[in-house]
Amino acid sequence: MISFSPIQFLALLALSILVGCSDDKPAPEKVELPPVIEKKLEVAEVPPKSSPVVYVEELDQYQEYFKEQHETSFSHVTKKNWSSFTAGKNGILTKVMLFGKPNYTISEHYGKSMSGFIRADNPNTGPKYGEWSISREEIVNQLAIQGLTEIDRGWITLQMRGEIPQQKGKLYFIVCDKIEGNRGWFGAFAFAEGNSYKHGRFWLHPEHDLVFRTYVGKTSDQLEKEQKGESLFDSDTASLVPSKDIPEAPKPMIELSKNFQVSPSLPQNPPTQKITPILEDEPLYQPATEAIEYSLPETPETTQEEALKEEINSPIDIVPTSNDNQEVEQQEETPKRSLFERFFKKQEK
Repeated sequence: MISFSPIQFLALLALSILVGCSDDKPAPEKVELPPVIEKKLEVAEVPPKSSPVVYVEELDQYQEYFKEQHETSFSHVTKKNWSSFTAGKNGILTKVMLFGKPNYTISEHYGKSMSGFIRADNPNTGPKYGEWSISREEIVNQLAIQGLTEIDRGWITLQMRGEIPQQKGKLYFIVCDKIEGNRGWFGAFAFAEGNSYKHGRFWLHPEHDLVFRTYVGKTSDQLEKEQKGESLFDSDTASLVPSKDIPEAPKPMIELSKNFQVSPSLPQNPPTQKITPILEDEPLYQPATEAIEYSLPETPETTQEEALKEEINSPIDIVPTSNDNQEVEQQEETPKRSLFERFFKKQEK
């Protein structure tokens, strides 16, 4: 039999009490933690580019011919969002002016603003420069300064931001890439038919040109280079873009010449014309500084007296319209006289 001393007995008793208490230990209380708020990643907004600081600003390219009720719009969709021009001066593009008016606000197809940039050589893949934006409210304010209402046409200024190089002879594109509300169209801008501007065109048709003006300025560095006789660009020659690289019109257009075809009931004797074939590799534009000479066809000069003699001496055949055979026989028997003799013969009677 094992005997324990009083001290050992008390130690075993205390140990057994502790073991028994550990089995009946209550469950720990659940602590409710406050909800975790996820922090949004702060994206640093890119500040808009500022307008270029220039010391000289000149009018470069322009096309001011248009017809009434000829209006078009910009879209943000590829192939429907650009207009092109060819720079005629070296420097920096400061602004582009379009002639038109704001679109209607009641239409669900038009947005309240549009924005874009400038590309060189190609509207989709060319080098991208600067940025610009315009809203309907800004257009209304610009027209109000000109003393016009929002239903009148006037000059609308697209102020360029950032340095947009303008190299003489190079093709540039005004590209729209965004319209507020993801709407399809913006603006009502005047345009001309018949390819009145040979150095560029609008997206809608190869012979449609917007009514526009471009302005080119020079910075202090560029003015210093010109004074030293240095070129502003690495190369003075610009690469010409073949017409096949320019996007085609989105749909075939009806030629205006078909509206003036001769009626089938009339005799068709069209004069022979020399038709020059259109070369596919011919560039879309001509150099901006090339002068186009027009020559009028040479016509023989005739005096007023000679024209009067020809009119008097020319015989005129009279077609009988009466059914009376006697009158016809009398007309056949009488000799043909000139218009001068008949006229004065009747006056004497």
